Amino acid sequence: MNIRSLGKTGLKVTSLCLGTMTFGNQADKKASFEILDKSYEAGINFIDSANVYPIGRGSHVVAGATESIIGEWLQGKRDKLVLATKCFGAMGQGR
Repeated sequence: MNIRSLGKTGLKVTSLCLGTMTFGNQADKKASFEILDKSYEAGINFIDSANVYPIGRGSHVVAGATESIIGEWLQGKRDKLVLATKCFGAMGQGR
């Protein structure tokens, strides 16, 4: 796996970043954990998320579910991974 510098931050990340916008909707917790496990085993250390994930529609979709799944999976691995997230999307009605 190729490793690159992330700008001038001093962080070293893999050239591939795992996108997680389907975790908690199209991919349930079990499937999400399997995807995260396989990516980690393949050497990926860079994960992308957002406060509004998962993307999709339906009464079962809860904004923030993706980050909850990732947070649970990260237990014991947090110092080995870089988590990129965005926090600008509306997570519900109101301000």
